[in-house]
Amino acid sequence: MALKPIEQPTRRPIPRQGQIRRCRVRHVTLLPAGADARVQVDCLLGGIDYPLPLGTMDEARPICNACTARTVWRDDEA
Repeated sequence: MALKPIEQPTRRPIPRQGQIRRCRVRHVTLLPAGADARVQVDCLLGGIDYPLPLGTMDEARPICNACTARTVWRDDEA
């Protein structure tokens, strides 16, 4: 339990521009950017010690959608 409750009136959704395939090795980090929320996407296919930075979600989308690694896709994305 938090000592001080986090008061946030509403959560702002991060705008999306298309679908991205769901995989098991993508790591997404929310970056504080004031009024404009951003995300940093990393690929952990090479292991957690060697993350491959892919940029924002919009920059990562074509890279992730073109990935040919067969074992990383979630069952609903086969």
